[in-house]
Amino acid sequence: MTVPAGDNLSPANASFEESPISDISELSVQASIMTEEEGTMSGELDVTVDDSGKGMVRYRGTESWNTIGNIDAEPPRTWEKLTDLVAAIEANVGERDAAGNTLPFEA
Repeated sequence: MTVPAGDNLSPANASFEESPISDISELSVQASIMTEEEGTMSGELDVTVDDSGKGMVRYRGTESWNTIGNIDAEPPRTWEKLTDLVAAIEANVGERDAAGNTLPFEA
């Protein structure tokens, strides 16, 4: 489901201060996502794509956005459309390693 963006923007991400978020998607599944700033985030999450194409994630009901990253600290993948990012995250839900640990989505 897509919801309208809020007016409060995270000062940690200058691109959002210059250009307000116009498209936010509430993930319909409980996801686990790797971020550059906080490590793994999981639970009820919202996602968007910033002006540079990077995926961004926040806990639902908050205004602080984090960049979707990867465990290798490589530059994150970029996305042309929010729907592509959401589809990739939802396709990853439920993946586990050999020990049974949840694998977070990485970009």
